[in-house]
Amino acid sequence: MSGFAVIDLETTGLNARTESIIEVGVVLLNSAGNLEGRWTTLINPRRAIQAQFIHGISDDDVTSSPTFAQILPELVTHLEFRAIVAHNAVFDVGFLNEEFKRVGFPMSIPDSATVCTMELSKMYLPAGRHSLDAAAQRAGISVHNHHRALADAETAAELLRVYLDAEKAGTHYENPVHTRSGGELKPASWVDAQIRAAQLGWPIALNFESRQLPQ
Repeated sequence: MSGFAVIDLETTGLNARTESIIEVGVVLLNSAGNLEGRWTTLINPRRAIQAQFIHGISDDDVTSSPTFAQILPELVTHLEFRAIVAHNAVFDVGFLNEEFKRVGFPMSIPDSATVCTMELSKMYLPAGRHSLDAAAQRAGISVHNHHRALADAETAAELLRVYLDAEKAGTHYENPVHTRSGGELKPASWVDAQIRAAQLGWPIALNFESRQLPQ
C-alpha cells in the first residue's frame, strides 16, 4: 500500500463553498506510520481573510504567495494514491474538493479514501473532547504552533501513529465507532481507505487556470 498523506488546512473562513484555502501542510507516512516527507505552502486566496484570529495569517502574509491553481501540480504529487488523513476530515477534504472545482480540476476525493483522526479518537483514546489539542493531550502528544497547517498535520500524524500502535495491541475504547454523520467505523478502517485511495484515477494537474474571482 502507498500509505498516507496527513493534511491540515488554514482557510479564510469556515464555509468551504464561500471561503478559500490559505495554507496547506502535508506529512507523508508509509503504511507503517513511518515518515516519508513533509511539505507546506501559503496560498493567495485572492479574497479577504476573515479568520485571522484563528491562525494569525494576514492578507499581507499571502500577497506574494502562489494561487491554489499554481500549487496544484505539486500538491497532487503528495496526495495521489494515498489515503487522505485529517483531524475532522470532512472539513479539510471538503475544502480541497471545492478548490478543485474552482480551478476546473476533474477530481473529487471520496469519503471512502479518507481517514479522520478525530472520529477515530473515540475508538483509540479514552473518553474526552475530540478537538485536535484535546485528543493530542489524551494521547500524550505535545502540540506546538497550533493552528498552523504543517504543525497541525504533524500532530494528526502523531495521532495516527498512536492509533496504529493501539490497533496492534488490540486496544479499543469504543467499537465500532458511530460518526457524527451516522456512519460506522470499524477497527483499522485506514486499510480500506488506502485500498480505495490506490484505485483513484488522479488527473495530471497541469495548466489549470483559477476560476475564482477576486472579492
